[in-house]
Amino acid sequence: MLSRANQGTFQRGEVDLSLVAEEAAEIMLPLAEKKGVLVETAGEMAAAVGSQALLQQLGTNLVHNAIVHNLPGRGRVWVRTAVSPEGVELSVENTGEVLTAESVSTLTEPFQRGTERIYGDQAGVGLGLAIVKSIAVAHGGSVALTPRTAGGLCVTVRLPAAPHAALVPH
Repeated sequence: MLSRANQGTFQRGEVDLSLVAEEAAEIMLPLAEKKGVLVETAGEMAAAVGSQALLQQLGTNLVHNAIVHNLPGRGRVWVRTAVSPEGVELSVENTGEVLTAESVSTLTEPFQRGTERIYGDQAGVGLGLAIVKSIAVAHGGSVALTPRTAGGLCVTVRLPAAPHAALVPH
């Protein structure tokens, strides 16, 4: 999957990021319930052009990371979509440990994890955000990671809007 994304060898079609967000939250619901994390989705239709499968993987990775790297038993995850003049956005924000800008800056590199954010059997190998970044870049987009003042992280993926979506005022 990472190889296909990096090479840009995938079929493209219109993909609504709001549906990606809802599906990712639904897929990750059993894990969220197990961890005691509340997941909320909100936003508007946000149409991008790309691979449904790759963008779904991007959304699922983001929600999975937000659940796993959270406050067990009392965490929150917010999954939002938006349309702006610059394109469409999918953001995933969570509660969690306080992170520094320095530690956050390396999280999209392969095999990098915030050492203070590793919890038990769900720690992974540090590829989740690297895959997210690779998929976003392959779709002409970007990923921004911002530590939350109260703890946790906000990850925002920005992608070009589908051509007709860019003409619809919001």
